[in-house]
Amino acid sequence: MNNLLNDLVLSVEKQNLQVLNVVVRQDGRIIARHDFVEEAPVLLYSVSKTFTSMAAGIAMDEGYFCLHDRVVDFFPDVPQAQAISYLKRVTIHDLLCMGTGHAECPVTKADWENGKSWDICQLFFNEPFVYEPGTHFTYDNSATYMLSKIIGLITGTRLDNYLDKRIFQPLGIPKPRWDTCPQGIPQGFSGLYLTAEQLSCFGQLILDRGVWNGKPLIPANYIEQAASVQIKTSDFNKSFATADHHQGYGYQMWMNSYPNSFRMDGLYGQYVVILPDRNAVITFVSNEPENMTGVLELTWNTLIDKL
Repeated sequence: MNNLLNDLVLSVEKQNLQVLNVVVRQDGRIIARHDFVEEAPVLLYSVSKTFTSMAAGIAMDEGYFCLHDRVVDFFPDVPQAQAISYLKRVTIHDLLCMGTGHAECPVTKADWENGKSWDICQLFFNEPFVYEPGTHFTYDNSATYMLSKIIGLITGTRLDNYLDKRIFQPLGIPKPRWDTCPQGIPQGFSGLYLTAEQLSCFGQLILDRGVWNGKPLIPANYIEQAASVQIKTSDFNKSFATADHHQGYGYQMWMNSYPNSFRMDGLYGQYVVILPDRNAVITFVSNEPENMTGVLELTWNTLIDKL
């Protein structure tokens, strides 16, 4: 069953990549997997963002809010003097596609030491809004956090509880851990823990346009939008950026350099690569501090031609 992964395993060993688990699904079932270490729930880092995005898609379908609702309207306490012209125009859509208008991610200014109290919502509003919302991509953890906060405010239930009923229980996943901010709100941008196999089920759900065992869990039209370019990323210039970072960003998912494919993407090599043309989902859970993109590129270099 794992002959499919022979080249991948050799490449991991040759490059000394710290991959933990790989799961390959095609045509709705697991066709190959390799556990470099025993599978266990791991922190998914920014792969958590895609779960937050899907929660937003479900909440919009349930009538809680709309794509073009303005963020300031959920926060009447924001001083009018602070709600400058750009901030007034930031919408749910802009949060989803990282087009807030910030030039920097405000979460980098939080003090992560234990016991320190800080409010990401306040950091979001305090950070200068220097671009017209929706026009400039800045990788912005506070944008995803604001989605978590808004979902909690409007639905009356925390993001993790909201998704537990709508996604995790139907997928047969026991309610997972989701780390919170000092205000007790699930981070949204990070903090979710799942195993590689559990995560691969979520990837299958996205590939299948939100349907699991014949039951629609996420609106198909929302997944289509989430998996399409909503904002350009051609000038994303982090040191690790490759062609896979310059194809555009959807709603908390990246487009890949491989045509008509997209991915969930987290720090240290957490990836769910979704390949509709091959009807396949490839899930990597890793702890790779030096060469995260090397983990993603295993897909293109060792796997894609075999599917």
